[in-house]
Parts: sequence; C-alpha cells; structure tokens
Amino acid sequence: MSSSAHGSEPVNPVPSVREAAQTRLLSLRILPRRGLAAGGGHVREIHAWTDASGRHAGSLQLVELRGPVGVLALAPDAVHVLAGIGGPQVEVGTNPAIGLRKERVLRCTGSHVELRRPRLRAAELSRIVVLSAAAEVPVPSLVFADLQGTAALPERTRAILVRSGRVTTGVLTGRAMDVLLLADGQTTVEAADARVLLLVG
Repeated sequence: MSSSAHGSEPVNPVPSVREAAQTRLLSLRILPRRGLAAGGGHVREIHAWTDASGRHAGSLQLVELRGPVGVLALAPDAVHVLAGIGGPQVEVGTNPAIGLRKERVLRCTGSHVELRRPRLRAAELSRIVVLSAAAEVPVPSLVFADLQGTAALPERTRAILVRSGRVTTGVLTGRAMDVLLLADGQTTVEAADARVLLLVG
C-alpha cells in the first residue's frame, strides 16, 4: 500500500481514558466535523489521550466517506488502525488496494490514506473508525464484540462504540452511534443485544 492510517490532532484533546475519573457519553452524530484532505466526506474527532509525561499518545476518529474517493491526512510518525463500521465497502490505499468491509480491521502507515468506493451505487455513507497511536508505544486494538446482560470487558478497555443495541454503565446509556469513554477500572457493563467496537489497550 502506498498510503497508511495514523491519526491527526483532535479538536478537543482530553487526558487518557485511564486517567478519567468518570465515564463520558458522546454522540457521534453531533461531534464537530471537518473536511477530508481531498474528496467527498468528513472527519469527526472522537477522543485523544496522552502518555505519562503529558505528550500526545493517540487519537480516535470517525471518517464518513460520501463520494467515490477521499483522502485522509495522517500523522506520518504514528501507527494507524482502520475498522469498517458501516456502509459500502471501501478500498484502502493503492498498489494494491485492500478492501475494507464492515467489521474488518487493518493496519497501515504513512502521511495520508486514500479511500475509494469504485462500485458505489448509492449515496449511503461509508463509516470508518481510525485509531492512531505513537509508534514508540504499544498500539491499542480495535475489537468487534457482541455484549448481552452483565458483560465483562477485556482488560484495559478504554472506550465502547455502540453500533446497535444498548450499553449501560451507571446512569449513562449508549445507543447506536454513541461512544462511552470509560473511567479507569471499568470492568463490566450492562448490555441489551449490543454489537460494539471496543478500544482496548
């Protein structure tokens, strides 16, 4: 691939999820958005975290591709992980392009990533979560999972993106297109027919 996937600086950087005293609930639909470096679509900055010295260590973004092609600018010194969460399949990079369908995860590198939808037959958005982390630290994982009832979370789960169903922790309930940014020490949630994407590590 000639392009790769690391993250850019978020609009509202916050401390590491592990440093947070309380779980926070975000609606992806109302987060601020900015245009892609080229092509049709936009990016929503979900979350950013720092390392023990206070330096930027990683970020999580949502890319919503509207047209047949889009280019996302990335930090060239980071590692990027892409996860397809909805809409038509996207081809990532060139020479050769790799198909990113729903619930597939791939890793890439570089200062930008090119996204194409050559077989697009509808105006539906393709949604891709982009995890970017500093190359010198262990890179977190993006993991798809089904949650039901009292559900145990993998160790060091930082965030839960709800794709369908409901996920509740304390007084907060996340539904489709919501993200729960978890407080340090969160090990279980209550779920009802939930399909989620977990940020772990």
